[in-house]
Amino acid sequence: MEPFKEHFSFANARKIAAEIHRVYPGFDMKTFTRGLEKKLAPLELKQRMQAVADHLEAALPLETPALFAVMVKALAGEDKRGLRGFSVWPLTEIVARRGLGHFAESMDALAQMTQRFTAEFAIRPFIRHHREKTMRQLHRWCDHPNEHVRRLVSEGSRPFLPWGGNLYELLDSPYQTLDLLEKLHRDPSDYVRLSVANHLNDFSKGNAKLVIDTLARWRKSAPHDPHLDKLSRHACRTLLKNGHPAALKLHGYGSADSLEIESFNLQGSPIRIGEKIGYRIVIRNHSHQSLRLMFDYAIHHRKANGTLTPKVFKGRVKDLAAGESWEIHGAHSFRQVTTRVYHAGKHQFEPRLNGRVFPAIEFELKL
Repeated sequence: MEPFKEHFSFANARKIAAEIHRVYPGFDMKTFTRGLEKKLAPLELKQRMQAVADHLEAALPLETPALFAVMVKALAGEDKRGLRGFSVWPLTEIVARRGLGHFAESMDALAQMTQRFTAEFAIRPFIRHHREKTMRQLHRWCDHPNEHVRRLVSEGSRPFLPWGGNLYELLDSPYQTLDLLEKLHRDPSDYVRLSVANHLNDFSKGNAKLVIDTLARWRKSAPHDPHLDKLSRHACRTLLKNGHPAALKLHGYGSADSLEIESFNLQGSPIRIGEKIGYRIVIRNHSHQSLRLMFDYAIHHRKANGTLTPKVFKGRVKDLAAGESWEIHGAHSFRQVTTRVYHAGKHQFEPRLNGRVFPAIEFELKL
C-alpha cells in the first residue's frame, strides 16, 4: 500500500496546480514548482500538504476573496473535472490561514470544499478566534441539505480531533457543542451519526455522566430507533473498554464477577513482524442467570525504552446462559502499519471481559 504522504508527491502536486491553472490561466506554474520537489522529499503527510499550500499561495498573489473564488472554481463538479479528495486539503489550509478577516467568504468556501474532502481541520481556527459567530454558522449548517456539511458541524467542533488540535475551551460547562449534537443525533446519514458518536466519545474522557445521561435520554425518547443503539455503542467505546459500570449497564452488560477464564493459551510465539499470534480462550458464566458478555483484549506493546503500553482491541459479544461456556479462537496480526513502530522483545496478551482485566500471557516478538 502506498504511503499516505504520496497523496502530495511532486507529481500529484503538479496535478493540483494544473487544475487551478485550468480555471485561472494567471496561475504562475513556474513559481509553484520552483524548489517544491526537493522540499517535499523528506516531509511527511501533513508537512507536505502545508508545503503545497505555501507554493499555491505564492503562485496566486490575489486578494483573499478573489483567491477563494479561484480555489472554489477549481473544485470537482458534476462533469468529474476538478479537485476532490486529498487534493482539496491544501485549499482548506489556505482558507484557515487567510480567512479569519473574511468570515462570510471563508464559510462559503469551506462549505464547498468539505463536500469534496473535509474542512474539519480548517474550521477550528474560526472556532478559536470567532467562536460565537462560528457556532451560529454551525447551527445553521445543521439543516444543510448536504451530509458532508452537516458532518462538518460535529466533526469540526470535536474537542479532541486527531491532527486538528484540541479545543479544550469547548469543554467548559455547559458543553457548548451539545446543542449541535441534539440536532444531529437522528440525522438520516450514518456518516453524520458516526461523527456525533465520535464527538460524544471525546466528551466521555472528561464527563462520562454527561454522555451516559444524554444517550439514555435520546434512547428513551426514540426507543424504536435502531440507529441510536449503534451510535450509543460507538460513543461509549472508550468507557466500555475501560469497564465503566454505568456504560456497561446502559448497554446491557452485567458484572464480570461471575465470569471465569477456564482455559487460555497462545499459539505461535515467538512471532515476527507480518505474522499473527493465535489465541484460544474458554470462558464460563458461573452465575444462575444469563449474562451478556463483551470480550476485548489488550496487547501490551514494547516501547523503545523497554516499557509496555496497552492498546485495547475490540473482540466479540455473546449472550451466555447460566453455566454456559464459550470457546473463542482468534489471531492478532502484527503486520507493519504506518501508525506503529514495533520493538523486539517480550509483549503481553491480556483478556478483558465486560471491562474486567484478567491475567496476561507473555509472548515474544522478533524483528
